[in-house]
Amino acid sequence: MKKIMMALVLVLATAGAAFANQCPLLVKQIEDATAGKTDDASKKAATMAAEAKALHAAGKHAESVAKAKEAAAAINLNLKMKQ
Repeated sequence: MKKIMMALVLVLATAGAAFANQCPLLVKQIEDATAGKTDDASKKAATMAAEAKALHAAGKHAESVAKAKEAAAAINLNLKMKQ
């Protein structure tokens, strides 16, 4: 049982670190795609990108990635994920 718990903790810790590196990359793609644009979809996406950045800063990386994906969908942007 201890081994299973340790393995689970290790997997979750690794997943958190992977998401942590992903957030800034995704936010930058959205910021680049919306830079200088004034249409409603771009404004909405830029606002959501700022929310994703704040979530990342708060350590909520999975939520940050989800918000970034939502922002990208608002402007039909295909995000490039880190591998």
